[in-house]
Amino acid sequence: MKIAISGKGGVGKTILAALLSKVFAESGYSVLTIDADPDSNLAATIGFPQPEKITPISEMKDLVEERT
Repeated sequence: MKIAISGKGGVGKTILAALLSKVFAESGYSVLTIDADPDSNLAATIGFPQPEKITPISEMKDLVEERT
């Protein structure tokens, strides 16, 4: 299953994504949550440890070149 959430800023997309991720994970599903927002804060919202240390994929030039 794939779920994409979009909409105007400030309408609760991050909170909804975090809630769905938590509910599905607690229900036993394997969950991969991706934050494509340039002002990403989903990791902090779901409680990921040290979210400020996450390197955006757009900054991983070597990885992107290797995989494309």
